[in-house]
Amino acid sequence: MADDARGATESATRMTRQICQGTMMPIGGAEDKEGAKVVLSRFVELAGGKDARIAVIPTASEEPDKGAQYEALFHELGAAHVGVLQVERRQDTEDEAVLAPLRDATGIYITGGDQGRLVEVIVGTPVMDCIRERSNSGALVGGTSAGASILGAHMPTPGDGESGTATPRKGIVELVAGFGLVQDILIDQHFSQRGRIGRLLALFAANPGLVALGLDEDTAAVITPDGMLEVVGTNSLTILNGRHVRSDYFDRDDGEVLTVVDSTVHILAAGRRFDLNSHQPVDV
Repeated sequence: MADDARGATESATRMTRQICQGTMMPIGGAEDKEGAKVVLSRFVELAGGKDARIAVIPTASEEPDKGAQYEALFHELGAAHVGVLQVERRQDTEDEAVLAPLRDATGIYITGGDQGRLVEVIVGTPVMDCIRERSNSGALVGGTSAGASILGAHMPTPGDGESGTATPRKGIVELVAGFGLVQDILIDQHFSQRGRIGRLLALFAANPGLVALGLDEDTAAVITPDGMLEVVGTNSLTILNGRHVRSDYFDRDDGEVLTVVDSTVHILAAGRRFDLNSHQPVDV
């Protein structure tokens, strides 16, 4: 009976699906491009080093040379093959010449910029399907700022109120569709720099059961398919566990302050690890 009870407990706590299809590397934005380049160097290493074949997707950026900038950076860091996808309209996502750099990519990098552009142009298209296929085949998929948040099934976007506040209020943030490469996890970026804890707590209140990653600038999370996370970079990662959260969200009107309890917070520096299956830090 004791063994049966223990087995039932283990079964109840075990995740029912993979955390992600392949290795993910969301980055909190403003990654170092001139100094040690710790975050970008790790991306190239995980993508295969000198044998890496990296596809850059600069769709979210309003800077016309953003793709070329990352192409030069990745070459500088040792990647022999780097291609840039020119995706400006949904129609572009069906062009085989556009898709070609993705077909054999060992690393896919999505730049920062306007999150809405990524949803409008790429979500639900052949480009998104190809990214999922490559991830499922073992390619590394990463992104910075907006390119980090899009990796989840849903990503946070400002609602009717001010989202850069530590005070959780109903309606200050909404969820929109992402690529769905990471399951049951929300990813936010520029986290400490823009005071975004309030909007993640507001999301937990409306969507209990999620885990959120608040990535600081020049900081990344390397997440493997088995659910192990490692922090890389110069700042910190905030992990908010909303698996047991309780709130008064559905009793409040838009703009009102929320009460949110039983949300666990972990702050991790570079080199620290976290098990997303057990929701516990490792070796801390």
